[in-house]
Amino acid sequence: MHTKKFVSQAPYFTSFLLFFLFSMVAFGLYVQADWIHSFDQFISQPILDQRAENKTTFFIAFTHLGSVTAIVLSIVFFSSFLFWRTKQLGIAFWFALQALLGAGLLNHYVKEIFQRQRPTIKHLVVQGGYSFPSGHSMGSLICYGGIAFLLIQLTRRSIWKRCILFFTAVLVFLIGISRIYVGVHFPSDVLGGYLLGGAWLFLMIALYPRWLHWFNKRTSPHSE
Repeated sequence: MHTKKFVSQAPYFTSFLLFFLFSMVAFGLYVQADWIHSFDQFISQPILDQRAENKTTFFIAFTHLGSVTAIVLSIVFFSSFLFWRTKQLGIAFWFALQALLGAGLLNHYVKEIFQRQRPTIKHLVVQGGYSFPSGHSMGSLICYGGIAFLLIQLTRRSIWKRCILFFTAVLVFLIGISRIYVGVHFPSDVLGGYLLGGAWLFLMIALYPRWLHWFNKRTSPHSE
C-alpha cells in the first residue's frame, strides 16, 4: 500500500489539534479539582467489593496486557508488521515513536510532577512508582489506539473498522478497570491516564500526514 493512500485517509490536522488542546485543558482542570477523593471512593468501592478468585484471575490477565512488557512487544511486533505490509518505513517509525514517547517518557515525567502515592489497600500485584496517572491506562490507549488507527487505514470494509474500534475500546477500558480492581490505582489515576493518553494520541494522529511527508522527503533518494 502506498503512502498517498494513508495520507489521504488521515484525519484533518485542525480537528485533531483542537481535540488535543481540549483534552489537555480538561486534564489540567481535572487534576486540580476538589471532588477527586469523593469520585475515587464512589467508583472504586463497588469494584473492590466484587473481588473474588475467579474475577481476580480475569483482571490480572488484563492488567498484564497494559504492562511495559506487553506494550513493548506490541510495538515491536506491529511495527514489523507495518513495514512488511506497507513497505513504508515512515509508517512503522511513526507508530513506534509515538507509542514509546507517549507511553514511556511522557508518563514518567507526569508521574514525577504529581508524585501521588498509591492506594493503601491490599495490592493483588506488585507495582512500584507513583500512582498518577495510570501508566497502564495511558500506555494501552496510546499503543492499542495507535494500532487501531493504522489498522483502520489498512481496512476497506466498514464493518471491520467498527469491530476494530469496539475491540480496542473494550480492551483499553478493561485494562483501566483492572488497575482499580488489583488495588494499585485510584479511579482518578485511570481517568487521568485516559485523558493524557488520548490527548497525546490525537496530537500524533493530527501530525501523522505531515510526519509521513517529512520522513519520505528526508529519506527519498531524490530529495537532494
